Amino acid sequence: MRRRNDENLVRVTNLLEDTREPDLQNLFSTFGPVSRVYIAYDQKTGMSRGFGFVNFVHKGDAEKAIAKLNGYGYDNLILTVEWDVPRTN
Repeated sequence: MRRRNDENLVRVTNLLEDTREPDLQNLFSTFGPVSRVYIAYDQKTGMSRGFGFVNFVHKGDAEKAIAKLNGYGYDNLILTVEWDVPRTN
C-alpha cells in the first residue's frame, strides 16, 4: 500500500451499515488510483458507522470523485463526498 497523503483525503458519509472497504475501493477507483480506504466500524456490532475515508494518489482524481459522487445515490442513500478537514485540538 502506498503512503498516505492527507491532502488527497476524501471523507464519505451516509454509508449503509453493511458497506465494506472493497465496496468503496470499487466505487472510487474509477476516478484514479486509490492508496487507502478506511471505513469506521462500531466495535460492538462490527457494522459501519456510516462514514469512511478514501485517499487518492493524485489530488486531481480526488477532485473528480468529489465532483461526481457528492450527492450520488448509492445503496438507496445519497452520499456526501467532500475534502476531509483535519480536526483541531
